[in-house]
Amino acid sequence: MSVFPNAGFPPCALWDFALKLYSNPTVEQACLSLQNRKGVDVNLLLFCVWVAASGREELREVELEEGMAISHYWQEATVRPMRNIRNFLKPPLKYVDNRLTNELKRVVSESEIYAEKLQLLALDRLIDRPATASFSGSICARAAVQNLFKYLAKELDAEPDDQDRADIKAIWLAVFSEEDELFDEIA
Repeated sequence: MSVFPNAGFPPCALWDFALKLYSNPTVEQACLSLQNRKGVDVNLLLFCVWVAASGREELREVELEEGMAISHYWQEATVRPMRNIRNFLKPPLKYVDNRLTNELKRVVSESEIYAEKLQLLALDRLIDRPATASFSGSICARAAVQNLFKYLAKELDAEPDDQDRADIKAIWLAVFSEEDELFDEIA
């Protein structure tokens, strides 16, 4: 049984893109590495790639700042608290039936995903430039690298280290594998 069985959700190109990209185990691992090591927002990473891959070019400064503001607020108010609860419920709890805690963990997990979906919907609606639906080519690949590193620089307020670069490259390569040599040239 789903927590949100009747909740109609409008079409969201960013959600569709993010689901597909994040389903790649290498991308998931790289995203979680950046999240766990540096506190980076996975949804913003996917957003940075999507804007470029869909042919909208580089993020404008105001778009990145607004996207970060939306995401920081949304993550702080909804996603992180649910993630904390889900993580709290992972080990067996003393004096509580595991079936019950597993059910609560499932509901919280679905709620966390739904909250992330709403965050991606807000980010999707933030960009008002039409997509060219390119999804390939050196122009899109270049813009994606720029977007990712602009976000990382703002989020970390420091230069990315070698592991950060490797994680960003892994995410980027999942979309722009044909442009492999371009990453090291730009980054």
